[in-house]
Amino acid sequence: MLDKSINVLLVDDDEDDFLLTSACFNDLDKWNFSLTWCPTYQEALKNLKTCKHDLYIFDFLLGERNGIDLLSEALENQCEEPIILLTGKGDEKVAVEALRLGAADYLVKSELEPQILERSIRYALERTNVLKALRQSERRYRRVFEESKDMLFISDLNGRILDFNQAAVQLTGFETPELLNNSLLEMLEGQEIKAFWNEVKDGNDLHDREVRLLTKGGEKKYCLMTASVEVDFDTRYIQGRLHDITSRKQSERERLFSEKLAVTSRLIRMLAHEVRNPLTNVNLSAEQLESELENEDQKFYTQIIKRNCTRINDLITQLLQSARPSEITLEPKDLHQVLDDALSAAYDRLQLKKIQVAKEYDSADLTLALDSTSLQIALLNIINNAIEAMEEGRGVLKVTTRRYDQDIQVLIADNGSGISEENMRKIFEPYFTGKKTGMGIGLATTLSIVESHRGRIDVQSEEGVGTVFTLSFSL
Repeated sequence: MLDKSINVLLVDDDEDDFLLTSACFNDLDKWNFSLTWCPTYQEALKNLKTCKHDLYIFDFLLGERNGIDLLSEALENQCEEPIILLTGKGDEKVAVEALRLGAADYLVKSELEPQILERSIRYALERTNVLKALRQSERRYRRVFEESKDMLFISDLNGRILDFNQAAVQLTGFETPELLNNSLLEMLEGQEIKAFWNEVKDGNDLHDREVRLLTKGGEKKYCLMTASVEVDFDTRYIQGRLHDITSRKQSERERLFSEKLAVTSRLIRMLAHEVRNPLTNVNLSAEQLESELENEDQKFYTQIIKRNCTRINDLITQLLQSARPSEITLEPKDLHQVLDDALSAAYDRLQLKKIQVAKEYDSADLTLALDSTSLQIALLNIINNAIEAMEEGRGVLKVTTRRYDQDIQVLIADNGSGISEENMRKIFEPYFTGKKTGMGIGLATTLSIVESHRGRIDVQSEEGVGTVFTLSFSL
């Protein structure tokens, strides 16, 4: 006999049938049952709301209502305990409908006997325990699935997305209806995508492969992708994960540039010291020589020496200023005003190249702790580069501000020539330039200024399409 009593609710409006069913329960001496009789449909509904029974047995005929209706009510009340339906002989359609709705089993009243009842109860309890375990496991893993910060997805073998979590919506920028049945392969950039996807389809698991994801807004995100083929009921599908590493890569790149900038600054200061000492001697010697010369034609050459000494000294000063940014004072200022001032400073160049300016500012006032003078220089460096990259009469400069997560962002986009993959890795390096003229210190200075504002820069570019600089500042 079982130690734990099994509470059974029997719903039957015929007392004689209840007594017959009760007698069958009494004959099950290996079980410990506590049987409660419920003679009406309405009373049964009250008992269902308490959910205090371990097993329910419903008669099909219950006056104006029937056991199928009561079964539906029980399922609507989130009843997870097993339900057995009692039917009359020849009611196979009723039995099939009950099983389809969620009944654990059915019994024919006229054929009811202890052995059949025991087998049905045992089956119903075991089946329900299995289903409960499955539901609990599903709830547990569904919660992990939904709360993951990574994009988790299930797709068919062709990349059509069948299921995904909320992080997928945040990462891709697509709304749920747009993302469902969308093609993951169309969101991933690169000619190698189809090749490694075919490898996954062939059963080769993918582990932390770096990929580029193109969001709905056209932004490129760097992700680590893991994927594998799974099989359920002979159906093959792909499940995977995309872990966003865009910020990490950006931070690593900025740290590398900062380290290079620091090394370069030390080198410049050392060279400046070593060059200026002999340069001073050359200049003084030229002045002394000039004072002793009486022939004006000969003085022409000493003046050339002096002019070039002055020029070299000015170049050294300029290099030192770029390597040692001035101190900044952060004060609450209107970001939109600083942007407008930078655009005003570039007005003549914009007009000369007949470039259109499209401003899409956030509707709210964006006030940040910033140094307006230095930040304007940083913005102007980016704007001037964009102007030089665009064709005369066809250029469009788009300046956007927005709140994104916990940041305020400034996006400066052009439709110019774009930047090659090789140059993208070097654009912030001091003294690197792709221009025929220029010292290559503009973007290095810009990076230094943005970092001094506790901000960061991300650059996305495609040759022949254009470039987008995104400046992010923490609130």
